[in-house]
Amino acid sequence: GRFKVYLIDEVHMLSTHSFNALLKTLEEPPAHVKFLLATTEPQKLPMTVLSRCLQFHLKPLDPKKLQQHLEHILTQEKVSFDSEALQLIAKAAQGSVRDALSLLDQMIALSDGSIQIDAVKNALGYTHTDYTLKLLEALSSSDVSALLSLSKSIAEEGGQYQYVLDELLTQLHQLSILQVLPETTSFISA
Repeated sequence: GRFKVYLIDEVHMLSTHSFNALLKTLEEPPAHVKFLLATTEPQKLPMTVLSRCLQFHLKPLDPKKLQQHLEHILTQEKVSFDSEALQLIAKAAQGSVRDALSLLDQMIALSDGSIQIDAVKNALGYTHTDYTLKLLEALSSSDVSALLSLSKSIAEEGGQYQYVLDELLTQLHQLSILQVLPETTSFISA
């Protein structure tokens, strides 16, 4: 190729001496060399280095756009899929295309030519039953025996309490937004 590209990942981990050595090259790089400095903590980079770089701040991708991207890939690859399964993968990736593609690769390897919601839930350690609404109803009515019964059901299904708690937290957050701003229904995603 025309250029020699050096990618330094987690560049914030370099020592002060390493940054000083790199600085001279960054000030006067050879015409055929390109440096890509990647970091999740740009505030840890010296200002002398930052001032010589063109900066791109990558943001998480919207789950719906990420799901559409996954659908496009699977359509091109002629792999059948359940939209709910891709929605779950996109949500689990938390806006990271790389993580979503990695999860998608795993699901393709585990599937029999079709990516289905139950297989994705199994692979991600999710519960198959949606306990969120049942838990909210039991909490609102102070039904301790129902809460204990639901807890037992979650344990029997595999004990993925973290997933259930995350879903519960998401639902409570959305409910609190709706209580204060009822007109935001289009803003809140399911």
